[in-house]
Amino acid sequence: MRARTMLRTVTLALAVCLAAPPLASGQTPGAAAPPPPSVKVGDTAPDFTANYLTAADANGKRDRKAVKLSEFRGQKNVVLAFFPAAFSPGCTSEMAKYRESAGEFNANNTVILGMSVDSVWANVAFAEKLGADFNILSDAKRDISRAYGVFDDNSVIARRTTFVIDRKGVVQKVFMAQEALDPAQALATCALLKEVK
Repeated sequence: MRARTMLRTVTLALAVCLAAPPLASGQTPGAAAPPPPSVKVGDTAPDFTANYLTAADANGKRDRKAVKLSEFRGQKNVVLAFFPAAFSPGCTSEMAKYRESAGEFNANNTVILGMSVDSVWANVAFAEKLGADFNILSDAKRDISRAYGVFDDNSVIARRTTFVIDRKGVVQKVFMAQEALDPAQALATCALLKEVK
């Protein structure tokens, strides 16, 4: 029963993503720039708790786990990467680049948290397809993306926005739209933060 529900969810998510590639590109070429997020550099990042599903065990069972942003305070920098839609071409490319750079982020004392308004089921299927070794969290209620000012009510997605948050919980950099597609700038910021004790 669960497998059938998951298959329907993943199929629906894939169909929506394939039918609406302009939404997932982060920014349609020639379109007006998206509004800036309400959370700015220098602000304390709003705390949140978001869910993800673990990889399936030998019996196919998955556990729902939660991540709370404030658990990293005083310990690790956080790259919080909001993306529009699991399985879309732009989001697949972006999250694949994070997967390829995960070791470098880890070496710079940084945890990667992907975030979309997709369900935990769609995001776990997406993470497994990518082979991602970082959590891709669900903001299905859209309250987290709204708190950060990146939810697009018209498109019903989180706009592609990456926040680099230091160990004190303060936003150090914000990358939006096309700029957020490549994690290289976020990685460079984290390398600088590693030097700050």
